Amino acid sequence: METHQKANLLDMFSKFKVGSKKSPGLDHRKTSNSSLSQSDLSADDYTFTPTTLSCAATNSSIESLPITPKVPNGHTKAPCTASTTSHDSGTKSSMTSNGTSPAMSPAMTPDRSPVISPATVLPSGSNGYGVHNQTPVGKKRTKGRLKHSYFDRVADDIITKILAYLPTKYLCRSSRVCRRWHRLAWQPSLWSSLKITGKHTDVDSALSVLICRLCSEMPYVCLTLQRIVLNGCERLTDKGLRLISERCPELLHLELKGCNNVSNEVVFGIVSKCASLDYLDVTGCQHVNCMNFPMESTTTSPTAPPFAESAPRQTITLRHLDMTDCISLDDNGLRTIAMNCPALVNIYLRRCIQISDIGVQNLTNECMMLKEVSISDCHKVTDCALRELSRLESHLRYLSVAKCELITDMGVHAIAKSCFKLRYLNVRGCVHVTDKSLEALARGCPRLRSLDVGKCPSVSDRGLVSVVTNCPSLRKLSIKGCNYVTDVTVRTLAQCCPQLQQLNVQECEELSREAYRLLKRHCRQCIIEHTNPAFY
Repeated sequence: METHQKANLLDMFSKFKVGSKKSPGLDHRKTSNSSLSQSDLSADDYTFTPTTLSCAATNSSIESLPITPKVPNGHTKAPCTASTTSHDSGTKSSMTSNGTSPAMSPAMTPDRSPVISPATVLPSGSNGYGVHNQTPVGKKRTKGRLKHSYFDRVADDIITKILAYLPTKYLCRSSRVCRRWHRLAWQPSLWSSLKITGKHTDVDSALSVLICRLCSEMPYVCLTLQRIVLNGCERLTDKGLRLISERCPELLHLELKGCNNVSNEVVFGIVSKCASLDYLDVTGCQHVNCMNFPMESTTTSPTAPPFAESAPRQTITLRHLDMTDCISLDDNGLRTIAMNCPALVNIYLRRCIQISDIGVQNLTNECMMLKEVSISDCHKVTDCALRELSRLESHLRYLSVAKCELITDMGVHAIAKSCFKLRYLNVRGCVHVTDKSLEALARGCPRLRSLDVGKCPSVSDRGLVSVVTNCPSLRKLSIKGCNYVTDVTVRTLAQCCPQLQQLNVQECEELSREAYRLLKRHCRQCIIEHTNPAFY
């Protein structure tokens, strides 16, 4: 067996031609120890240098052939050898690193170290020594796990402060980023305010989920929620509001603009159970006409005795109430509200067309701390209502009776005589108001800061000059549609009110371009609304 092996090796080596790239006839051959196919090793990938072949009778060894892989940039690697031993005869033979014998290797170049062209590319998955599954040459192997985001290094309290600036919608989305954000986003301290809007939003379900989630620390009660805004939620019903009244005892601020399905009972339930409620806005809630006890019905008939006479007095701390466009509100309902909410400070009853002087009288009898009152577009209101409001004296700071056509100089004179701390007055569209009213305001209300006498056709320069001269703190003035106003008023404004911020002179045809420029020069911060093309 040993002699036969020697003969085969000599025969194969004799057929090897120096300088040739391949040995013909050996293209598809494998040795018994080879672990690589012919496709994994080719002459294009490696260059070999021939060495001496010794065939001693004692050990029959063949010196290994140095193999140098082709490496870019002209560099070479040290030759690598591997020796194998025959189990049959103990013969030791030298093999190349890829498991093939020198006779099976491609052509060799005599007496020369292997040189590789830089353009040569190593086979995919090989490192030049026939070893696969290693990092390819020219690529860096990344060790260890991936680096974390820099945001992970931020402390929890800082992230909480950042999340505190997000509205309800985006705070809910942030809770789905990761587990850490989910834990931080649902902290009760971030949920002092809740805002949900949208006509088609299922508000009842949303409130149920959110409030129950916020009640996790203290079952059935959410003590952190203080402000809820549900404007424009047409699908909101009494079910959702009952949940608020039962689970949010510390509620301070509630807005329900445009929620048409809200009833009297649930509104009064919220006001009575949320003892700290300070602000309530039910603008456009057409079914709300009173704040009555849940077990009783609202008395709307003028002949029926008002419910407030038999009901126990309530201690409700509500201070701000906006019932704009609550068209079903009448004098009896307003009386019940006044008796149950004596601490009212601001009340807005715009376009509550059923309110008359009697309702205003009941309001002033019970709520003596009123500072802001708006009864604009209440066409039944007359000078008697203004005389009742004048009883508020120094408390009254804001009054709007716009488009109340029955208001005359007598009512304005009563306000000017008693309410010397008045800051804002709106009598737009009160066609019976004349210069006498303005002269009374100039004498009695020197702290006036905003005045609207637009669409009052009887107002002229005489009354306006009197107001401008005696009220140096004037910031806003509207004389829209006052056809008798001329440049005299504008010049007086430029001289006496340098801090004027807003002026409406639309439809004032008697004003000249020179007066406009004078005012712009002296009142640099003033925004002038006009319809005169010459002013552009």
